[in-house]
Amino acid sequence: MFYSNITGLPVYSTLEVSIRRETAVCVTGHREKLIAPYRNDPDMLGITRTAVKLMLERYIDIVMDKGYTTLISGLAEGTDLWAADHAIARKRFAPECKLIGIMPYLKHSNGFSAENTELLKRVERHADLLITTCDNRNMVYGKTAGYNADPHVYRNRNFFMVDNSAAVIAFHSETSLHSGTGQTVRYAERRGKPIFSFGIDDVYNVIDNVGTDKAAIFEALKSIKLSVPKP
Repeated sequence: MFYSNITGLPVYSTLEVSIRRETAVCVTGHREKLIAPYRNDPDMLGITRTAVKLMLERYIDIVMDKGYTTLISGLAEGTDLWAADHAIARKRFAPECKLIGIMPYLKHSNGFSAENTELLKRVERHADLLITTCDNRNMVYGKTAGYNADPHVYRNRNFFMVDNSAAVIAFHSETSLHSGTGQTVRYAERRGKPIFSFGIDDVYNVIDNVGTDKAAIFEALKSIKLSVPKP
């Protein structure tokens, strides 16, 4: 067992835990800084991110309302933490909802913004289980393997999440094929997992149709339907 660098909470190795994968869904998607604002207008960045969050929450609700009780998050900035935060909100009215956070390595949050560090703290404190897929407490990501550096730490986390889930929710686009999200989606396809995905163009289309009012976007997203197999 390890301990989180930012909350001091217990973090377990993959050998110490068992996940009921039949009712688990994992989330993968773009990091916050990679989300381009609507019409490439910097002033539209805030509403663009809000619309992404709302669409992500809609996908999570549709899938989990079908009986998937556990959400697995990779705890990265952006999609991962937004999904985890929504799972925390679901836990208030759906006590069967569980949140599992997967760390690629213990120091993964080094470099997070102050805002996202606070969000990560909140997520860790409300998670039902924290796991790391790296058993070296000093390991960090490196483009090439070296002393306490591993280029595969994110891939290992991503594959673990897919292997321990029955379905995948993804926020990605064709241009992200070579990203960690694209890697995760391709692996899920090879493993035969149902994938429920949307891209930034889907988000832009909603804004095109209803404008930038948050309430209007929320209402428009209610029309989204997904064919989700029951676990």
